[in-house]
Order: sequence, then C-alpha cells, then structure tokens
Amino acid sequence: MHRSTFIALLIPLIMLAIAMTFRYFDNDSMGQMPSAGVGSLYANGITQEEVTIIVYEQITKLKELGIDATSVEDKIAESFASFPAEILESMDINQINGMILTNIDWQLYKDEAAELSNEPRQFFCFDMECMDLDTMYTTFVNSVAEIAGDDLVFTDISEDTSKVDYESGTGTQTISFTCNGKSYQYNATVYYDWFDVGMLTFMNDVISEQSTDKHMYVTSDGYQECIVFCRTEEWAARLMASTGIVLEQP
Repeated sequence: MHRSTFIALLIPLIMLAIAMTFRYFDNDSMGQMPSAGVGSLYANGITQEEVTIIVYEQITKLKELGIDATSVEDKIAESFASFPAEILESMDINQINGMILTNIDWQLYKDEAAELSNEPRQFFCFDMECMDLDTMYTTFVNSVAEIAGDDLVFTDISEDTSKVDYESGTGTQTISFTCNGKSYQYNATVYYDWFDVGMLTFMNDVISEQSTDKHMYVTSDGYQECIVFCRTEEWAARLMASTGIVLEQP
C-alpha cells in the first residue's frame, strides 16, 4: 500500500480514538465548536453499505454547489469502507458529513499524493490540536486568504510568540495582519497546543466588515477537526437544503 494511502486511511481512525476521550476545555477563550443537531435519519447507526451511498450522493450534491471532489470520491468511499462496522454504527450523519469534507480536503490539498484540482480551493480543515505551535495562526490566516475570494486581500501576516511559555502551555500569542488595507490584531490565549477558538469569531468579524456579502462559516466532524468556509448566507442555506450540512458563523 502506498504510504499516502495508508496515512489517508489511518488518520480518521486516530482522530476517532483521540476523540473518544477528548473534551473541550473549561476555559472562556476555548469555547466549544458550534455543532449541528444529531440527525435522526440514521438513529440506529450507519452501515458500511449506507455510508458508501452517502459518500457518492453528497459528493454529487457538493459538485452542484461548486465543490468538485468527483476525482477522489472512490478513495473517500474506500477510506470509509476500511472502518470497522462498530465504529460506523457509533456515528451519526453529521459526523459522516464532516468526515467527508475532511477527506475531500486531505485528498485534494493535503496528502502528498493529492489529486490536482483545477478549481480554486473552496474550504479548508484543520485539527484544533495544532502541531506547529509558533505558526498556527499564520497558517490559519493564510488558509482563510486562500478560500476568501478576490474581494478579501490578506497581507502583512505576522505572529508574535514572545509572550508564550511553551513549558507551562500558557501566555498570549499575537497574530497581526492586514485585510483590504486595514490592520487587525488578535491576542490568542495559549492553552498548550490548542487553537483559541476566539480567533474564529474574530476572523468572522473581519470578513463581515470587509466583504459586502461573505461571512466565515464553520462546522466539524464531531471530533477535533474544524472545517472552515468563507461564503454568503445564501450559499450556506443552499448547502443545508441540499446536503443537510449545517454551517454556522462562530
């Protein structure tokens, strides 16, 4: 098996194992991710046959909304097919939808053998427990800039970690940038390697201020993955109506 394929299959299982013991921290700046209501359509669990159908149906609907992942739909279906039946049965439809989006992002943009996409990137995903501690917010702003569109231009991105105590996992991490010529700064509260979700609200405020119709929307896979869009309210409503995926402004 190709190394990249093995990683693509292994990552979701690792995420699931971590998530079974993970709880969001009781910290004002570490609020919970917005979450959709539990779908009742598969209240008794989802079988491997059903999840394969869901993958292809959702990817077809996403293409109609401008997100073309048909080139990797077989790989995504295979990834889900590798899950033990008991794991799939423990999931709800919102988790399946979130993991479809996460798989699309990995297969098209993050995996070392990622498919080449001719279309602009439409969304991105990241683990709320970050690996590159001193650049986590720079990476986030650059990712937002990639999906934001031509009316939102991000420049002069810098990150100050001089007030971070990595040993104790505390302090303040400051991210600064310019959007459409206006300077912005956010002082993130450090809690070890966790992303300060207050940054999501801050960035949504920036986008809402600088764009005539776009906002930042987020969803998750029910575990630690944050899935980020920069879209109009009308598009977010169309996504919900077509796929059942709920996006919320943080």
